[in-house]
Amino acid sequence: MWRVLLTSFLTSFVSGGLGIAIPLVLLERNVSLAEIGVIMSILPLVFLFVRILFAALADQVGWSPLFLVNWLTLTLATVIYLVARTPIDFAVGKVMEGISVSAYWAVSRTATYLLSPSREAGEATRVIGVVTLGTAIGGAITGFAMSVVGAWSSFIILIIASMMLLYPTVLLWSEGRNKTKLDLFAALKALDFRGKDRDFWCVSGIMAVNSLARYPLTSLVLPIFMSRELGYSYMMIGGIFMAYSIITALTVFTTMKTPLSLTRAIIQSAIYLVACILLPSTSETLLPVFIVLLAVAGGLGTRFYESIIAMVSKDRRETLSIDIGILHIPMRITEFTSLILYSLLTEKYGYQTPFVLSGVGYFIFSILSYLQIRKQR
Repeated sequence: MWRVLLTSFLTSFVSGGLGIAIPLVLLERNVSLAEIGVIMSILPLVFLFVRILFAALADQVGWSPLFLVNWLTLTLATVIYLVARTPIDFAVGKVMEGISVSAYWAVSRTATYLLSPSREAGEATRVIGVVTLGTAIGGAITGFAMSVVGAWSSFIILIIASMMLLYPTVLLWSEGRNKTKLDLFAALKALDFRGKDRDFWCVSGIMAVNSLARYPLTSLVLPIFMSRELGYSYMMIGGIFMAYSIITALTVFTTMKTPLSLTRAIIQSAIYLVACILLPSTSETLLPVFIVLLAVAGGLGTRFYESIIAMVSKDRRETLSIDIGILHIPMRITEFTSLILYSLLTEKYGYQTPFVLSGVGYFIFSILSYLQIRKQR
């Protein structure tokens, strides 16, 4: 599992760095918030279509070739960002980045489940903890480099990190590769959405609600809010996101054995909702307090999230990758549309509206995921 964990760490390190750098670089170049939202939405849009195809191929050829695609396209994306000059250039970079994360997430859980039988939910939660930690460190180093040297230096660091991905990718190559002839007809047939039960689609919908609550907030609204409204430097923003991710990861690791009870669901949703309501009107001094609250609530919810996925997919060995991919389709549609929606809502109504929407969404996710877990016990 250490090779999967290393792959996850390096991938999230680069993704976390890009998540900080891209919106801030575009903002610095006077690109409008609506245009930034459109550019950022390209990644989940690519993810929506490409991940499901990669998942179908992975069930045919194995999961390790997709880690190679992840390494190649992530390296290419960081190079494109380094030389990008116009919004179109950044859009092309987002396409490459979207292909990269599609390849990684198409097989990450598959590799984890197959390498850790009978421990699927726990090991998947551990991987998410490592991903969160990688995101934290990548974001912090990127913010520091942008503040001290410039945006170009952060992209150089991310290029080096993405190239380092080749090491664990090569080590995983033989273990996750199926020595069978690719059957495109069978791969496409696996994309049939029929035959999925009600619980499968309920979990898929709950995942989409979680995405609405968290993805546009951390990917778009929060970094721009800190830059525009509070005047934080790139270093400060990177440091805050590092703290956010580290606290999230620590919460994940320290609560892995805590029961997924109704009390836990209510506590995490209440913390998140209150933080979202109060954060837009807070001062520079108090903002870190609310970031900590968001991180703790997000960490508490991770085990709920991974548990409901494992419950409806871990026994589908022959179509594991494709089933997990189909599960994520409503979530990816939500990510794509929510980035555009949140940018428009922020421009028209201010920051309070998207923050409150996120808080309510997380409350709904917490309660529904608890009910789903209780139902399947």
